[in-house]
Amino acid sequence: MRVLDARIVLDGIRRRWWVVLTFVALGALVGALPAPKAATDAVNHWNAAHTLLLSNSADVGTIVANPVSLNQIKLFATTGEVPHRAAVKLDFKGSPALLAAQIKITVDPESGSIRLSTTQNSAEQAVAVADTFADELSSYLVERQDILQTERISSSLKRQDDLKAKIDKLSAQLATRPGDPVLSAQLDGLTRQYSAVFEQYDALQVTAVQLQLATLERAEAIPIARKGLLAPSSRTSRGVLGGIVGGLAGIGIAMLLSRVDSTIRSRAQAESIFGLRAQASIPMVKDFPQGLVAIPGRHDVLSDAYRKLRSVVSFVEHGVAQDAGRVPVILVVSAGAGDGKTTVAANLAAAFAESGVRTVAVNTDFRRPTLSKYITGKVADVGGLVPARISTMPPALLLNHGVVDDLVLFDLAGVEESPGELARITAGFLPRMAEIGAGVVVVDTSPVDSTAEVLELVPQADLIVLVSRVGRTHAAAAHSTVETLRSLTERQILLVLVEESAGRNGYGYSYSYSYAVPANQKRQSQRPRRGAA
Repeated sequence: MRVLDARIVLDGIRRRWWVVLTFVALGALVGALPAPKAATDAVNHWNAAHTLLLSNSADVGTIVANPVSLNQIKLFATTGEVPHRAAVKLDFKGSPALLAAQIKITVDPESGSIRLSTTQNSAEQAVAVADTFADELSSYLVERQDILQTERISSSLKRQDDLKAKIDKLSAQLATRPGDPVLSAQLDGLTRQYSAVFEQYDALQVTAVQLQLATLERAEAIPIARKGLLAPSSRTSRGVLGGIVGGLAGIGIAMLLSRVDSTIRSRAQAESIFGLRAQASIPMVKDFPQGLVAIPGRHDVLSDAYRKLRSVVSFVEHGVAQDAGRVPVILVVSAGAGDGKTTVAANLAAAFAESGVRTVAVNTDFRRPTLSKYITGKVADVGGLVPARISTMPPALLLNHGVVDDLVLFDLAGVEESPGELARITAGFLPRMAEIGAGVVVVDTSPVDSTAEVLELVPQADLIVLVSRVGRTHAAAAHSTVETLRSLTERQILLVLVEESAGRNGYGYSYSYSYAVPANQKRQSQRPRRGAA
């Protein structure tokens, strides 16, 4: 099934304007009548914050306002070890980085305060996350500074040991060479370095200054209230708002109905499903006389549509069959019953006859044989023919004259035989129509999607006229029909749409499938002749 494009969807909305209008009216009514209720606030999130104060151990109570230290502490809180520890403590199953992304860090260099806040779905979770990150940050900072202090002391001791070893080595060399100025200078330099390192070691032992995080305030959950929407106080405003909402709902319903509608509803949709461009259209115009309309002396939007179709068929066929020494066979098919196939076939044949071409209209829809009523004004008369003898008879003996000049009917509908066998016999007569001087043969077939008789005829067609009725043809049947035709023949397929169109009397709804003959044709139709040559 082809995806509906924007044109088809918009056309579906246009055709179902009443659905949209109904929802607009209902929405306006529902919006305007009830008195608005007071808006209520909804609480579905909680915020909690834990505040720390940064100080140092060397000068208790002094606020440390070092931006570098504050920024490093902010980094420690959201990356590395702290998020991992917090995730373990909170039993968080996801990535620690995802948990850290839920923490917002705010630092104040002037006061040395650090605020860790988070927003969660519950009060308990918000408090737990904020307090856990603050506690883990405080403990990690202490641990990190202890490790750094130990590393500094170890590094100072190692430096002392290295310098002492060098001093001992130079002292031994100087004992063997007393008074050597170079050795004496080197020894003095190493001795001064050793003294400086030793003093640093003493300082590290005596004044181990550390940054400390003290809790000023533990986390407390605060609800985050979302303001409810307050309905307009004016009844007119509520009605307009309800109408807009109803209109949007109506458009959605109309689009949904368009998607689930199984019938073809527009020219664009038909062309999309068939994969063909419509070369002609037959308008559905009301208040026109019933029966054949493509007759001499009549000129209106409907009869001229069939004359245009005749011209298109002649142009597309382009005399190829006659150049090959045979009579052109125009096969008129449709996907299903009621698509207008027989009406198009009868009037296309009449249009050819009007142009002076001897035309044979052939019926092969033996399940619903109605072509004869169009062409002759009565049911086909086969005179009790025996099926076994029909194939050997001359075509002229099986013809009935139509109600217009140069138009005859070939119809075996009254013969006692199966539709499939009658279609096979009829197919055998098509190449013999040249014997009666036919200029063109127009064949009315059974529906392609529901019968098999048409399969006997497709290979003999020089041109296939595929009729589809907008609002009647089912999309699935249309798709199946065109695929079947393309698998049986490479002949050109001409898509003809029977669709709503503006005519002399305005837009119509349908045209009748009755078969009454116009008054000016009754005299001829009362005496159908057999054996026309």
